[in-house]
Amino acid sequence: MIEIEQLCIRSLCIESLSIPEGLTFIRGKNGCGKTTFLELAAGLRLPESGSIRIDGKLPREIHVGYVSEFPSRSLLFSRVSDEISSSLRFAGLPEEDIRRKTAKTAEVFGITHLLSRDCRSLSGGEKVLTAVAAAAVGCPKLIVLDEPDSHFDAETAKETAEALLECKIPYILWASHKNFCRGYEVRL
Repeated sequence: MIEIEQLCIRSLCIESLSIPEGLTFIRGKNGCGKTTFLELAAGLRLPESGSIRIDGKLPREIHVGYVSEFPSRSLLFSRVSDEISSSLRFAGLPEEDIRRKTAKTAEVFGITHLLSRDCRSLSGGEKVLTAVAAAAVGCPKLIVLDEPDSHFDAETAKETAEALLECKIPYILWASHKNFCRGYEVRL
């Protein structure tokens, strides 16, 4: 369970909130704090007061995958396969495991045909799918997605949500203005 108590940072204050495992949509108007909330959950920011714990641990103590609203700004490698496999390489996994997990993750997200492509040549939606696959490949405890569906049609958004659930990531926090599939919902 994600447990939030007396959490405050700037104008975002959450007295108490419990988020179960599974897919959770974070909703709210522009400027309400969705991105700030996601950054807190991912451990990229620290609250001014209060706490957020994921299965009893601080966000910085668990493995988190993060996809920003503008993933092209954070793609590090030129080839899609290298981008997806980067966290596995940084973790020092054996090359055969890296190849297998990268291929499997690309298959789950329907982007096998992109593996040899240059990231700069991808469409906005393809860049987001690459970033989501890169965040998911290491099987994090939490994956955080900041409006990835702004680059998708409804069908691709739904397929991406289903692919994330197939990866068996315990917690998926997805900021969105759209309703394209069912999940737990938090309104900010």
